[in-house]
Amino acid sequence: MTSVQLVGIVLGMRRFRTGLIAVVVVVVAVFAVGAVMVFRVLDGRRDPVALQSGVVVDRATCVAPEVLAAAIPARVQSPEPLSDPLPPAGTVPDNFEPTSVVVCQFLEYTDDFSEAVLSQTVRAGDMTHVVAQLNRESLESPWFGECPTASSIPTPVVWLVDAAGHAVRVAFPVDGTCRLPLPEAYEAVIYLAVQDERIYRLPCTL
Repeated sequence: MTSVQLVGIVLGMRRFRTGLIAVVVVVVAVFAVGAVMVFRVLDGRRDPVALQSGVVVDRATCVAPEVLAAAIPARVQSPEPLSDPLPPAGTVPDNFEPTSVVVCQFLEYTDDFSEAVLSQTVRAGDMTHVVAQLNRESLESPWFGECPTASSIPTPVVWLVDAAGHAVRVAFPVDGTCRLPLPEAYEAVIYLAVQDERIYRLPCTL
């Protein structure tokens, strides 16, 4: 082998090594960018669902179809006539001044499971504290772990009502693991003094 051929082989090996290093660098860079993008997507999924401001309606109701669907696990017949759909639950509007709360809460099924029993209570108390708790931000979901206390019982539906009787359906802020109401917000509503109660027995449907 001549010296010229040897030099050519050495130069070729150097070019190959340089090209290989460049390829490795590019591959690593691509994987790094992909990992960052995946991380951002997964991290974004941990964020709680952003809620819109609640919409004020003429009155609170516990037996509208949308409320029953949210409050009771099974499908039931609504005693209210068909009407325009209710706005979804949201946050407390800035200019809304509630004086009471209406809570729609599933209690049980009858023995033969033909009816669902729903409680409608009017509650009153420290509304400033209630609004402050309802306005808390929901928590992010953790990276790892599953909910250890999953519940099949729906969260009560809550209406805030002002002095004129107008109402807004509000959502509880939730924890990150089980997406259940934050205990402080739930207790702020449930521990209000009950002023009135009405019980509904609603026929279950298939």
